[in-house]
Amino acid sequence: MIDERIAIVVSALLFTVVLAVTGSISGSASEANTAEARPAPLPNSAEEVVAYVTRALTTHDLDAFERLVEWKGARPIRKRMMLAQIRYCFGRPIRSAVVEPFPADGLQQAKSLLGLDPNVPVTERLRVVFDEPPTSFGDLPTSVFLLGKEDGVYRVSLLLASGPPN
Repeated sequence: MIDERIAIVVSALLFTVVLAVTGSISGSASEANTAEARPAPLPNSAEEVVAYVTRALTTHDLDAFERLVEWKGARPIRKRMMLAQIRYCFGRPIRSAVVEPFPADGLQQAKSLLGLDPNVPVTERLRVVFDEPPTSFGDLPTSVFLLGKEDGVYRVSLLLASGPPN
């Protein structure tokens, strides 16, 4: 329990440092009213979602990424875990980012073994490959985000518990 509290405090402090470094918590009220302060619209094509996510990761724009994620049904711990994954990607050099088709049965094991369901139907995935040395398994470091469309725009889907564990 103490370790979890320490991790939360450290995460919050690191997030505050990132905000301070990127200027997100500085600036005047008039800057917030400029056209630049308006959030970018959510992407509605594969090319737009790649550009949106790449821009958010390279500029440490957590707000933009939070808008892309569909949070409905997410418990606080799931949200913290997702935000930690997003923050872990910040500032890492990106070799490639591509939207790939997602197999229709791609979540079968998550559903049957773990009782997890997506909060947005998953139709594609975004694979972000980082330009860093390979892992101990020889693979390039990668983050994969599950994607689906809701109201005509892409959203990052979360796998959530559909009920009590079996």
